[in-house]
Amino acid sequence: MVEIRFATTSERTQVEAFMHTAFPRAKWGRDGWTRLLANRWGGAQGEFAVTAWDGKTLVGVMGMNDSLRHTPRGPQRYRNLTSWYVLKTHRGMGLGEKLMHTAMADPQVTSTNLTSAKAALPLVDRIGFKVLDDARHVWRKSSGTALSHTRDPLAEAALSAVDAQVLRDHADLNLKPVAIETAEGLLTLVLSVKQKVDEYVTHEVVYVGQPDLLARHGRAVADTVLPDTPSVFSVDTRLAAGATPDETTPIEVARFYKGNSLLPSEIDHMYSEIVLMDMKLY
Repeated sequence: MVEIRFATTSERTQVEAFMHTAFPRAKWGRDGWTRLLANRWGGAQGEFAVTAWDGKTLVGVMGMNDSLRHTPRGPQRYRNLTSWYVLKTHRGMGLGEKLMHTAMADPQVTSTNLTSAKAALPLVDRIGFKVLDDARHVWRKSSGTALSHTRDPLAEAALSAVDAQVLRDHADLNLKPVAIETAEGLLTLVLSVKQKVDEYVTHEVVYVGQPDLLARHGRAVADTVLPDTPSVFSVDTRLAAGATPDETTPIEVARFYKGNSLLPSEIDHMYSEIVLMDMKLY
């Protein structure tokens, strides 16, 4: 009989090795799995994987990143589900579904699946995930005047305690923070800058401290952060509700969540595999 349970700290190395073997084409290698499963932000309550054991043999893993997210209701537990794999010898037994159900069993934790493969969508639906977002707002640079801003917000801006903590928690990652002075106050953003297509570079919002300001000042913000070279400014619609972009485009595969402790607008891409592994958001 296969046992499904959360991995223990003493099993971390074995879980890392399992995932490295399961995904030989993963661009990040063994060191990347160590980083992905390190429980970087989880603290004492954090979990890093759910495992399936057939006796003493590890046959399946569901990886995750735990953290606490700030909300008007206080800190809320958040779990970003990452890669999962079941050995071919143990497929057809419903283990993948059991791994996911176990990972999301705690009603006090909101879970996300931000990078689902298309082939996994039927399972995502059966598990009870809801669509977090399926579209993004896009702006291109115009002739507008850039707003006053700093690219070193921790050192040069009067950030809120929450914004400052988020930036400190991600300071060593390949992200571009910026603090912008709008007519209504300071807007804190974190961008992921990636060449997704040949025609232009995408400046993707992975964190916004003041979504209402971004929604109202999106045009000026885009003119502030975008260079003169071909580029676009992009943000998932839930993070700038009510904005008037140049266009709104579909997300190729929707992002999903399950849980009631966080609102969709409170779930960005920080504290997730997206930023931890420097992934491109499609």
